[in-house]
Amino acid sequence: MSSPRFIATRSDGSDATSELLSFSEAIGLESVVSGRYSFLLLLELFAAAKSGMPHPAKVVSQIRVLEGVEAARGLKAATQFKHPPLQGLWHQHYLEDGLASMAQNIRKGIDKFGLPWVNQKIADAKLSGEERYFTEADVTQISHDATASNWERLINNEALTGEWLIFAKHEGKNYYLSLGKHDSGDELLRARIDTICLHQFAFLKDILIG
Repeated sequence: MSSPRFIATRSDGSDATSELLSFSEAIGLESVVSGRYSFLLLLELFAAAKSGMPHPAKVVSQIRVLEGVEAARGLKAATQFKHPPLQGLWHQHYLEDGLASMAQNIRKGIDKFGLPWVNQKIADAKLSGEERYFTEADVTQISHDATASNWERLINNEALTGEWLIFAKHEGKNYYLSLGKHDSGDELLRARIDTICLHQFAFLKDILIG
């Protein structure tokens, strides 16, 4: 087990450091980015493992992608925050389990691609000069086009979206700080990073703006 870079205690005063480090090693975080993940992120992943949302493996998988040791899985490329209070940091999307994440991407697929199968049927009808109607059997195909087919299109375009893995870039390496949701509130995310991560990674004070 790696030597601890932090000390954690439970509410009853007992030591939790070894348990957290063992967890980090078990999920593969320690092996891929030792010394480059925050105590905050580790706590968030540990809590997620207890609750089941999000699954830590999905977050670690995206870290492996960013580290170049795993192939991309169709998610949007990492981008830099452009506005305070998170300006200077980066975020990579990861897919959460559950219907909400699925619905978000299905909606995005429809907004981005529409319903190509339906559009083709309409174009064919116009070309033939015939008056055609959608049948009950067409409903299944329309549903498939709106969900499974558009999902594949998003993957092929590396356009799947999800929640955030927030990280910093420093001297050519990534430092993984925190998880975030689109509706978490940037001020709250920044406050967590300031409170916990700045003590661990002093260089953040030169990156963060505002």
